[in-house]
Amino acid sequence: MPGLVESPNLPLAAAMFLGTAVFAATGVLASARRNMDWVGAVVLAVVTATGGGTLRDLLTGNLPVFWIREPVYLWIAAGTALVMLPLLRIIRFPERALLWADAAGLALFTWTGCVKTQELGLHPSLVVLMGVLTGSGGGLIRDVLSAQVPSILRQSELYAAATFPGALLFVIMQHFPVSPVVAATVCIGSVFLVRLAAMRWRLTLPTVVDR
Repeated sequence: MPGLVESPNLPLAAAMFLGTAVFAATGVLASARRNMDWVGAVVLAVVTATGGGTLRDLLTGNLPVFWIREPVYLWIAAGTALVMLPLLRIIRFPERALLWADAAGLALFTWTGCVKTQELGLHPSLVVLMGVLTGSGGGLIRDVLSAQVPSILRQSELYAAATFPGALLFVIMQHFPVSPVVAATVCIGSVFLVRLAAMRWRLTLPTVVDR
């Protein structure tokens, strides 16, 4: 797809396309739970899909932000929403659909956030931080706009914390002769599995005080 994306890294572009569509889908599902109209659903889908990457680019000074440089991501997010909206009238998606899709988006965007930050030549600690932010930022914004207490701010199953092991493993593997495919697989797979395990067994972090 020449001219659509700036990076020649096709696996990275594919992951960003897929992650954008998946997170946009979670935005639509969240809008349905709040009885939003179609405009609100599309807006929520786009913001969810682009929020984490936008925060990353703003904080790292990689401007203009990625969706201004590459508007294809806006079209993917909006297109996903417009495809899903009619389906919601005839298909009742289970509650778990939102959680599973969110886990997939979380994993994909953690890896893409790490790669994008690494390409800027920033310190490894910032690669981890921006991987976590890219993965969890969209979900945070989605929850706020849909009048939910963000998962990162309440005692619930591991969410942002689920991205940390994958981002850390990604950075560690850069010091070993590991292929980019293996690094991507380990990063994405670990985030996805940790998030699923957290949902399955209600894994949480300790609260500030016990009540």
